[in-house]
Amino acid sequence: MSAACKPSPILVRRYARTRLYDATNRCYVSVEQLCEWDTDGVAFQITDAETGADITRILLA
Repeated sequence: MSAACKPSPILVRRYARTRLYDATNRCYVSVEQLCEWDTDGVAFQITDAETGADITRILLA
């Protein structure tokens, strides 16, 4: 499969007080949902809304 056919990961933004917003599907998600996505192999990336830093692995640890 070429890189052009691969779906882009779901973008999740973390706001203050650990609010997680799925910017792709336009809804709030929980850490439990993210863990389920990780288990199911769903591609997603979590970024800090203020800094833009990738915090996916930090948050799931």
